[in-house]
Amino acid sequence: MSLRTRSARLARWIGILMAVLASMLFTERFGAIGVDLLREGVSASIRLRFGMAATAAMPEAFYISALWWIRAALRELATGAFHTSVLAAALQRVGTLLALGAAAALFVVPSLQRLLGSDPGYLIAYDIRSIALCVVGATLAMLAQVLERAGEVQSELDGMF
Repeated sequence: MSLRTRSARLARWIGILMAVLASMLFTERFGAIGVDLLREGVSASIRLRFGMAATAAMPEAFYISALWWIRAALRELATGAFHTSVLAAALQRVGTLLALGAAAALFVVPSLQRLLGSDPGYLIAYDIRSIALCVVGATLAMLAQVLERAGEVQSELDGMF
């Protein structure tokens, strides 16, 4: 099976996975709030619960967005696009989104929860998984720059010979 065929097939599966994850995230975070909204109408407590749920869903939204860009890169590879530029762009985008999602989980979510009146009991969420994911994401973004430069050098060498 060729790279184009495998890329197209994997892009389809990632698209399905994204749809399932997004619907699960939406249902899990906002389903009960939607039911209460239909029963009671808009109230201060429902707005607060919505804000808390949106805050908690923020990192997951970044991670699902990273899947979107992986899918986009696989679709480009399936069309026969030049590998180095596609991979460099995908690594940059995915790395940045993973780092932003992890940083949001570490710093932004506890701060917004505090602002919304739900004191989580800490200023920074000390979570080894989020710290590791933040470092991996930043490293992927940095490696994308190296790969992009390598592609430029390769193009220059191809032009010489």
